[in-house]
Amino acid sequence: MVLDAAIADTSDEDDIEDFSDGEAEAVPETQPLHGDAVPATRVEPEGGGVSSSTPAHYLSLNLAAMYSSNAKDGPSSYPLSGEMELEIGLKFPNRETAMLAVKNYNIRRSAEYKVVESDQSRYVCRCKQFGDQCRWMVRVAKTRSSRFWKFRKYEGPHSCLASLMSQDHAQLDSNVICQHIFPMVHADATICVKVLQGSVESAYGYKVSYKKVWHAKQKAIARIYGDWDESYDQLRRYLNALQAFLPAFRHCIPLVSVDRTHLYGKYAGTLLMGIAQDGNNNILPVAFALVERENTDSWYFFLTNLRRHVATRPGVLLISDRHAAIKAALEREGCGWEHNVYCVRHIASNFATSFKSKEAKRHLVNAAYSKTQEQS
Repeated sequence: MVLDAAIADTSDEDDIEDFSDGEAEAVPETQPLHGDAVPATRVEPEGGGVSSSTPAHYLSLNLAAMYSSNAKDGPSSYPLSGEMELEIGLKFPNRETAMLAVKNYNIRRSAEYKVVESDQSRYVCRCKQFGDQCRWMVRVAKTRSSRFWKFRKYEGPHSCLASLMSQDHAQLDSNVICQHIFPMVHADATICVKVLQGSVESAYGYKVSYKKVWHAKQKAIARIYGDWDESYDQLRRYLNALQAFLPAFRHCIPLVSVDRTHLYGKYAGTLLMGIAQDGNNNILPVAFALVERENTDSWYFFLTNLRRHVATRPGVLLISDRHAAIKAALEREGCGWEHNVYCVRHIASNFATSFKSKEAKRHLVNAAYSKTQEQS
């Protein structure tokens, strides 16, 4: 199993209790390389002579050490699921991954621990019942090269009796849950939180709260699609790129359809959208606006700027539903739209609400698309 190096930071969810014994971190000496060795290359100075001031070890380059792909230089293949026993020497790509391994290990065994030391170079935990009943503890520290986090000290497994926790586990936090549900959210971002709750309960044996799983899903979505705030920060850059490289309406059929949809993510509001068609009947978004709510003022703002900056050609037709706010905005002075009609799909949908007849709805749609006497 390849360990994920991009797991969200978990440091803010651990309660740290100071039981540090002041033990200094032991850093082992660099181990010699094993396997097929490449002979050291002798480097001769220019002119063939050896300067007496040149140290002897400068004249031999160990290319095997420079380019070795030895498996011992990589992280351990320890599964984050926690079924396997921990051991000294395990290496993880970062602190967060090492913490997930420790958390999963304890969750699987219905044991809880306290964080007694945690900083940018080490992570030390002890069993909550540490003492005569149980000597379980683990010390994870950054290696000298700072490439990995390594298990330096480990006393285990737990010798205490598993506590009876019927509902939840202290270490089963949103970061652990995020790591578990990430593949499911990646496959379907609309997956129901209750489905994810069931998956967590099936995997760990604990029934976690809806709120905790919801937070875990938000973290998974942020890892897949990016942070909400970062996405909004990129919006101005995206709009500038569209304006510079996509003269959207210049080669489109002279009609624009407008509609709205409500936003249900972290930020509420309403999205107003304008679309058009090119000569190949491809549908293209040509304008959108994020507004606080749908009303006459917001539609007037959108429609006025749509006419002034995008659909600037004379005789452009506007298609919309029969929403009262759109009608009021079009009637307001200065809106700029001389020609507007109603969307047939919306008319047919409203008709079917009052008249439960598929045949009548079909006649209505056919009448809307039929030609006038002048067009025939």
